[in-house]
Amino acid sequence: MQELKANIHKSSALGIRIYFLAFTIYFLPNFLMQTTFATDAISHILRLISYIALPLLLYKIFIIDMWSRKELIVLVLILLTGVITWRIAQISDYLFLFPFIFGAKNIDFKLIVKWYLYFNAVFLLSIIAFSLLKVIPNLIYYSVSRPTRYSLGMVYPSNIAALGLFMALAYCYLRFNHLNFWDYCGIFLIACIGMKLTNTRLDFLATILIIPIMIIAQRAYRNKRIARHIASFFWLAVPITAWIVVFGSYFYNSDNYPLRKLNDLSSGRLELGYTAFQRYKPNLFGRSITEYSYAGVYGHKYANGIGQMSHGYFYIDSSYLRMLLLWGIMAFVIIVIFLTLIALISTVRKTYVLSAIILITSLSLMFEPHVIQLIYNPFLLYLFSVDDYAIKRELYK
Repeated sequence: MQELKANIHKSSALGIRIYFLAFTIYFLPNFLMQTTFATDAISHILRLISYIALPLLLYKIFIIDMWSRKELIVLVLILLTGVITWRIAQISDYLFLFPFIFGAKNIDFKLIVKWYLYFNAVFLLSIIAFSLLKVIPNLIYYSVSRPTRYSLGMVYPSNIAALGLFMALAYCYLRFNHLNFWDYCGIFLIACIGMKLTNTRLDFLATILIIPIMIIAQRAYRNKRIARHIASFFWLAVPITAWIVVFGSYFYNSDNYPLRKLNDLSSGRLELGYTAFQRYKPNLFGRSITEYSYAGVYGHKYANGIGQMSHGYFYIDSSYLRMLLLWGIMAFVIIVIFLTLIALISTVRKTYVLSAIILITSLSLMFEPHVIQLIYNPFLLYLFSVDDYAIKRELYK
């Protein structure tokens, strides 16, 4: 019996080491691809390096971890959708997503979030320093309609704002039981600095909303009746916001006042979504779509009026629409279900922290393109991991 326990512990420790080795191999190249350090040639090499993470994850899933036969069948089918979508849409994000989700089995989710937060803090501060020292370009965007915006070494200012939002959410997850006035002041300060540098209004509002939503979640976790009643509805956020964006974009009409108002508030996102639906219809496993944005060195020139784009601006900003049109209906449905399950599990376990985080995430999913990438959003990895907050709640009942 003692030998069996020792073997289980050894397998668990090996699985953890393999998972975080894969996490590191994937994270660094994909982070660098979001910066001005990465030219097309360098990005290609970085992408190839990140593929080394796949066999490591598959080894942990199929050799180290224990699954029932039914679980393995579902797992393999979902992994196959990733392979098919990757080949059709030529986007590797979806290929890696489910190996990381399934590979997180038996790993403390707090540890995953810590690695995410430390990596992003170190890499982001390094990239900002390199850009200020002019080692890599700091793209500055000028516009008559909004203040000057700085990318600080990232390919676009909104990337900085999105990272700031999810790093704040990661911090809130790790300190959920201990969040206090000074933590919230720090989040407010980060939101204001991000707004000043990047003028990314939607991420600013989402970051500010962290404060009241986390206060409600904390009170719900402590069994405050009104807060618990409010927090019990947080899990509905993803299906509701997905429906609003998909149907709002598909049926967008400038003569419709509510849709026009929502389009104005979202900086024209619904109209761009409507254009995307006019050009491309959703299919089962996605497609390759050519987009033209102002990100990167070349896009930066066009944004500042230096030269002219051979094609007009076209970029799908909503993560919901990116999933639906680029990754396909299958991927869209699976990820919406997974996100809803994460929030629902948090609600049923009465921890509420992840249902609150998924609520904030759903608002960002509506109008930001980065939220389905693991270097921005680590909370997709929760589903099969170990929930420390749920364990502690059971212990202290």
